Amino acid sequence: MPSFSPSRAALRGLLRVAAAAEPLFGGAVHRDGNVLDPELHAVLAAAQRAGLASIETLPVPQARARAARLLRAFDAAPRAMARIVDTHAPGPAGPLPVRVYVPHGAGAAMIVFFHGGGGVIGSVDSYDLTVRMLAARTGCVVASVDYRLAPEDPHPAAIEDAVAAWAWARAAAPRFGCDPARLAVAGDSFGGFLAAWVERRARDAGLGAPALTVLIYPLLDLTLTQPSIDTFADGFLLTRAMMTWFRGLYLPGDDAARRAASPLLLDDVRDAAPALIVTAGFDPLRDEGAAWAERLRATGARVTYRCHPELVHGFIGLTGGFRRADAATRALCDDVAAALGR
Repeated sequence: MPSFSPSRAALRGLLRVAAAAEPLFGGAVHRDGNVLDPELHAVLAAAQRAGLASIETLPVPQARARAARLLRAFDAAPRAMARIVDTHAPGPAGPLPVRVYVPHGAGAAMIVFFHGGGGVIGSVDSYDLTVRMLAARTGCVVASVDYRLAPEDPHPAAIEDAVAAWAWARAAAPRFGCDPARLAVAGDSFGGFLAAWVERRARDAGLGAPALTVLIYPLLDLTLTQPSIDTFADGFLLTRAMMTWFRGLYLPGDDAARRAASPLLLDDVRDAAPALIVTAGFDPLRDEGAAWAERLRATGARVTYRCHPELVHGFIGLTGGFRRADAATRALCDDVAAALGR
């Protein structure tokens, strides 16, 4: 399992020292009516100056390794679990790795979780600390899914894996003391894209609707045309250049294929499960999360939408270093626990 390693501590120290060494970062960052958290501002500026913030110029294996190290620098503290089970779900291309986290005092609810990473980076291992934190704070069992990544397995492989994992979880929930009627689907960023597709596919295939869909700063529009993508194109962890790189590897098709793959652009979003949608004010993906909330509400769906105006994309992986990221994640977990019942 991942742990606090010297390289993690060294990276965290480097960024903190670099931020403290430069007292002037051009003042507070105001954008689109929001003010960036000053702690985040200093560290993001330091990361850019150190050349750590960009991965899109690297070969894919190196990009995955750098992203895992950088994102782990401010991840949550390790949380002890009552039990962790590494297992597999039957997948369309073979066994699909799933790691199930059972927190102490777990209730009967389960979350099927998909990590972020643009469909190219990220893994169950790199999200280990984050998922432990989510399990501990919600009191829910969490099944974290290692779906296939591009470019080795481009669209729609990840969606197919996600749907297969959902079907497995409904059948496997009782093995972990969970009620299939209290099963949620969740994901951050690209994982939110997968969660949105699972909710739609589950409805259409009769696989059982989620009790709750949790979309954390989700990717929902592969055309990359939402206004916030231009507003926050650079300097806030996720960049337009990075998103374009991810998309080119995940779905190298034409505009029609990208529109067809975008949940936000689906013709029919009726009969949606209750949804919790959380975005960040300084995030290129902010507007599509807000637009999805409005589309679902227009059909009569039960939607809770929260935007944290001072934060950036990826904040659930920053709870170990930034007070406001930690507070926002606590609020998210409280909302999930309240919706599913502990």
